[in-house]
Amino acid sequence: MQHRRIHPHVLALAAAALCSQFAYAADTELPMITVQTAAASDPLHGTSSATKLDVPLRDVPQSVQFVDKELIRAQGAVDMKDVLRNVSGVALSQGEGRRDQFYIRGFDATRDTLLDGMRDDSLYFRDLGNVERIEVLKGPAAVLYGRGSAGGVINRVTKKPVKTPVREVTLSGGSENFRRIDLDLGGAAGEQAAFRLTGAYEAGDNYRDVVHSERAVLAPSIAWTAGRDTSFLLQTEFLHQNRTPDRGIPSLNGVPADVPVGNFYGERYDYARTDAQNARFNVEHAVNDKLVLRNNFQYSKLKLDAINTRTLGLAAANTQVRRQITYFPQDQSNFLNQTEAAYQLDAGGVRHALLTGVELGHQKSGRLVRAAATTPVSLQAPQQLMAMPDLAALPVTIDNDFKADTAAWYAQDQASFNEQWKMLAGVRFDRFKQEQNDRRTGLVQSRTDSVWSPRIGVVYQPGQAHALYANLSRSFLPVGNDFFYGGKDFAQIKPVESLQKEIGDKSEWFGGRLQSTVALYEITQRNVATKDPSDPAGVRQVQTGEQQSRGLEVDLTGSLAQDWKVFANATVNHARITQSNNYKVDNRPANIPKHAAGLWSNYELGHGFSIGAGAFYVGDRFAVEDNAVRLPSYVRLDAMLGYKGKNWEAGLNLNNLADKVYYESANNNFQIQPGAPRSVMAYVRVKI
Repeated sequence: MQHRRIHPHVLALAAAALCSQFAYAADTELPMITVQTAAASDPLHGTSSATKLDVPLRDVPQSVQFVDKELIRAQGAVDMKDVLRNVSGVALSQGEGRRDQFYIRGFDATRDTLLDGMRDDSLYFRDLGNVERIEVLKGPAAVLYGRGSAGGVINRVTKKPVKTPVREVTLSGGSENFRRIDLDLGGAAGEQAAFRLTGAYEAGDNYRDVVHSERAVLAPSIAWTAGRDTSFLLQTEFLHQNRTPDRGIPSLNGVPADVPVGNFYGERYDYARTDAQNARFNVEHAVNDKLVLRNNFQYSKLKLDAINTRTLGLAAANTQVRRQITYFPQDQSNFLNQTEAAYQLDAGGVRHALLTGVELGHQKSGRLVRAAATTPVSLQAPQQLMAMPDLAALPVTIDNDFKADTAAWYAQDQASFNEQWKMLAGVRFDRFKQEQNDRRTGLVQSRTDSVWSPRIGVVYQPGQAHALYANLSRSFLPVGNDFFYGGKDFAQIKPVESLQKEIGDKSEWFGGRLQSTVALYEITQRNVATKDPSDPAGVRQVQTGEQQSRGLEVDLTGSLAQDWKVFANATVNHARITQSNNYKVDNRPANIPKHAAGLWSNYELGHGFSIGAGAFYVGDRFAVEDNAVRLPSYVRLDAMLGYKGKNWEAGLNLNNLADKVYYESANNNFQIQPGAPRSVMAYVRVKI
């Protein structure tokens, strides 16, 4: 199948059309509109992810980290994985070469992603062009966001409309024929409104043979007010991507096979074409100086059309790679609505920031998989010679519809007893109804779970610069969280339950220029499905499995001096399987290193020049929970050089300076992703 090309002039025409409508208003200096949503907080002093309220980070008894636009730009990051290496406790997964996928604190967080504080659990590669910052809330988050894994959530906070004129164009180019253009335009639209339009077009080849990608994204938004007390925000995002799905290389003798990192074991006809749309409408009304009401509505849709030739293992005395051709179109749509009330109350000398809300959601998904074994290829010198098969002739292995309905209520109290003692307590009740229809057999299975998810935390602040905290929180993960279940015992599988215990310290140094977070945690996940030892056929499952993570995380961000910025993180994670009939007890979960660390530093040299450098260490990991294949540890070194003029700036990023051969992640023992060799990217950014 041929890729549909996306031309960058489409973005330019769209931008020109919208800008022409507001051209006069954007040149007018008007006061700033502030749309008070849950995602509008200042990351240095407040967070939207942890509490849905604008409260100082040091008042939150839970670890929350963020990566802002400035650091994203300094590192030349273009993908989510490039950003999240700056956050402790986050590990990469291959994501089948077609989607973002991460682990947080040792637990799979594939669908634990938010967009401005609302569920964004479709599977695709997200673009950074419309991102203001990335927030990571560590540990169970069901108290506010409902079902999810034990590790935490990742929240993309988007660029919002502003009345101050924004007119910015960025051109980037680099190794492997990489090229990208970004637009960021905004300004006033009359006295009571403002707009923002971001867009990007990106294309390039890859250090992996045959692999190519092309992506376009457009995100217009508008905000307006009705009087002094009511504000509205309408945001949309449209993404189209063509990408060669890449499953990496196989293993041999318990380690990644010793082959060139460019070896591609798929075929030239492999493709993954993704269309993702998202629309959000937020309304906020201040009833008085104590009570604020808001409603957030989101509709999102994703369509995937994909064919992938994946590796299955080795054959012919380990000289050939066995493969399977898989055709797997999918679609998903989400309707979500949150209605919330926030109230400030002083009672008995205690200040309360109260929040309560109701969430309603309807999600549906369709999945078709056609698969068959195909011709093996050489391990050392694979060639892509096969013609496109007749997809309709491939055997159907999965053909199902899935739908889920959420009805939830949540409440939270952020109480300040005095300058030293604060408490955060909350609870959420979810009724999650799910139904799966197997179109091959006609089997319809359903299940409804009603679950309470509490969280309680305490903060003690002995002074203005330090805060000690502790928390307990719980989350749940139902059987249908991935919108598919392959067994026939759907109704009997209870949700996986997770409990976190965490203590930590948040401190400021050098007059607040430098912030640190230190966290110690233990997370236990129970009700994990595992083989029934009394069933010799291996069909039945029992929920006696358990996994535990115990760890230490350190994050440091800020300035050591006026012109010297530093961002550092370190992780020690003793993640292990504590009960299982599938794997040995004490085996480590897939892709989770015991130790990881990162350091990035920028220094302003003066006269507009700046330099930066970073080192990122990841310890050894296992590809799968059977711990049969080990990915070796590595250190990657990066650097940058930048210059800022009056209305323009330019920079050069050098990644993997030592040209280190390393392996980022794995999907299984025979699908291991090599990291990129030495590469370069240059950019020019102009403010018009």
